[in-house]
Amino acid sequence: MSFKRFNINIIIRIILLVIFCILGTVYCINAGPDIFFFATILLTILLIVNLIRYFNRSNKEISLFLSSVINEDSSLVFSENTGNRSYDLLHKSINRLNEQIRDARMNVIIQEKFYQAVVENSSSGLLAFNDGGIIKLANSKAKDLVGIKHLHNIRQLQRVNKRLLDVLRDITPGNKQLLNIVINDSAFHLSLNAAGIKLRDEQIKVVAINDISHEIDKQEIDSWQKLIRILNHEIMNSVAPITSLSSTIQGFYKDNGKQKKAASLDDKTISNTLKGLVVIEEHGKGLINFVDSYRSLTKLPDLTPEELYIKDLFESIIILAASLKEENYPDTNVSLSTSIEPDDLIICADESLLTRVLFNLVKNSMEALQDTKNPQISLEAERHMNGKNIIRIIDNGQGMNEELIERIFIPFFTTREKGSGIGLSLSRQIINMHKGSITVKSSPGKGTTMIINI
Repeated sequence: MSFKRFNINIIIRIILLVIFCILGTVYCINAGPDIFFFATILLTILLIVNLIRYFNRSNKEISLFLSSVINEDSSLVFSENTGNRSYDLLHKSINRLNEQIRDARMNVIIQEKFYQAVVENSSSGLLAFNDGGIIKLANSKAKDLVGIKHLHNIRQLQRVNKRLLDVLRDITPGNKQLLNIVINDSAFHLSLNAAGIKLRDEQIKVVAINDISHEIDKQEIDSWQKLIRILNHEIMNSVAPITSLSSTIQGFYKDNGKQKKAASLDDKTISNTLKGLVVIEEHGKGLINFVDSYRSLTKLPDLTPEELYIKDLFESIIILAASLKEENYPDTNVSLSTSIEPDDLIICADESLLTRVLFNLVKNSMEALQDTKNPQISLEAERHMNGKNIIRIIDNGQGMNEELIERIFIPFFTTREKGSGIGLSLSRQIINMHKGSITVKSSPGKGTTMIINI
């Protein structure tokens, strides 16, 4: 509307200017130059000046408004009561646009303050830097962690810890890395997660740094406490009978603290002595086997990875399971099945060690299926979209409760009378050596699924 009135005003001035020019020209031709002619010329000049000022006034006001926008000055307000309707409408539109720009800028400031507060109060140290190492963002947590108040470039971390600098440079977006380092004479266990964003034409790497020392220390202490309790239990179970029997046997050969004469010993004493020595020997061997089991956890062979068809691996497990069933569970009609997607799925792993893990898991399932009707074990494998292979050993046994699930990977923990308690712990170590993981899903009465990501 304001532009329409602006055009009308321009048209009126141009028409008047043309009329005065025509009148002046006609009058000059017919009557010659006189005072009326010069008056016409003066009016024409005044119209031209007015037209120029009319144009310049609008341009100056728009230019002033644009300058205030560029300089982020929202205080400029134009009068909406100038007496000229066109200017009033123009000023009203400019003032409304100025208010919208001011509100938008205020919203941006509020959001920026909010995000700054979130970043600054994050429990993780956050570092954002470009390919040149120039730091775009570093919150207080990150600065406190490295002990540098003014971080401008990641090269400043050279004097803190070179390994940290190298990891920050090398870590790729989407990856996670654990790092054990010493900063200012203090040991840290750091977890680093990287992400990448692009700002205009600049690639920015954002790294979240968490100190997990407390969590690791707590887990380590808990693990040691559980292990010590189990070691204490196993050793005491073996040593206590040995000590008791040794004391009893000594009593056979002493009387009031003095050694008996050989002539006073009868066949019953000798027989009891031999029986006691047999028991001592059995417990001694059990203790030796226990120590050997412990050594097997600490001395695993080096990996020799190779490409293996999971189909061939499963066939070997089926053969081993059939042999185990005939030898130990002849009365159990366990059904074993396999499922592989795709059929030619290949895995890179140590064949001997991975076979050991899978057979141990199948063996555990067969043990758990002894009192189950229609016992079934299924071996499944598939390729996950993250590039890793997933292997599942599924049985329809009695399952486990949460308390048992938390304990089954603890070394020497077992629910079986003749179990060693190292199978699952050893299996987890082997899978960890392959840069994989092993987890369990189970609930009472609903069977158990062992899941290997490798």
